Amino acid sequence: MTKQATTHWRVSEYPSGRPFIVLEPLSGDTLATFQRTIGFDLPDGTTIHEAKEIAAFLRLKLHAITET
Repeated sequence: MTKQATTHWRVSEYPSGRPFIVLEPLSGDTLATFQRTIGFDLPDGTTIHEAKEIAAFLRLKLHAITET
């Protein structure tokens, strides 16, 4: 059975101040994928402003996640 959920990309920071991006469910089916936090580390030197731009691009281009 295929399930699908729309997604939200959120910027967060480690205690060190280094930004990372978190993938979160927004609406749709309950996916096993989201039983844990899904975070994406960015290259060293990425600023919070750059991280927000990346997250905005992902929000624009990646609408949903599908699980089969």
